[in-house]
Amino acid sequence: MTLTHDNPAARLRDVLLAVHRAFPNSRAQEPISSWQAFAQVLEVEQHTSAGLQAIAGVAHLPDLVVESIRALNEEPEEEAHLLLHLDGLQAAMTGLVARKSLYQVFATFAPGGEVPRSAAMHSLASAARVLHRADPLHAMSDEDVARLEVLIVDLMDEVNAAKLPPRANFLLLQHLHALLQAVHLVRIYGRGGVEGAFDAFLGAVVRRPETAEPLHEANLLDRFKDWVSTVNGIISVGTGAAGLGQQVMRMLGS
Repeated sequence: MTLTHDNPAARLRDVLLAVHRAFPNSRAQEPISSWQAFAQVLEVEQHTSAGLQAIAGVAHLPDLVVESIRALNEEPEEEAHLLLHLDGLQAAMTGLVARKSLYQVFATFAPGGEVPRSAAMHSLASAARVLHRADPLHAMSDEDVARLEVLIVDLMDEVNAAKLPPRANFLLLQHLHALLQAVHLVRIYGRGGVEGAFDAFLGAVVRRPETAEPLHEANLLDRFKDWVSTVNGIISVGTGAAGLGQQVMRMLGS
């Protein structure tokens, strides 16, 4: 992963540069659709729900940049400067969703398809720095992403092996799959996407405390508590990571 800041401007810039590296001008004019090229770089299958989710996420990033910049309440002149060229990127994403050729999408915001040297990319870099100063989130490292994948898959394997009652098994595996998907798409949806899936998982377990009894009977409750603390320690920014597992246990009545 090349980006360091985690905000929509940084993520959009990273994805566009990655696609251009894979398909520079010499290849961008080949008969390949933008959809196919982006899916290939993002390592998702074009015709799957994961592929649709990935492309939709990329297409929405320019709008998120606009919303984030406007939320800063900068002086009108500064805001206008930061939003310069965003309309070209929004138009490019419309072309992506329409499955136009990759060169057409690039040329929408980068004359001659020269993505790295385009004014739009320089604007995204400026927006990324300003947003980082306002909310200094850092992108997850490749090591953190790899650790999360292993942790999630290991817990999925343990849940499957425990042969829990169907309702508890479904609830746990459904949310673990969603969390794993968020980790796979962290390059697009960022740390916030992973945190949201994790929060939804914990919220579902807390709202369904009957899930705790099967976990206890399968000797997985303490394991689940440790897993919650470990995952939260990786994805969370700030304090409170260490105590989350205990909080979840208290809410489960254990």
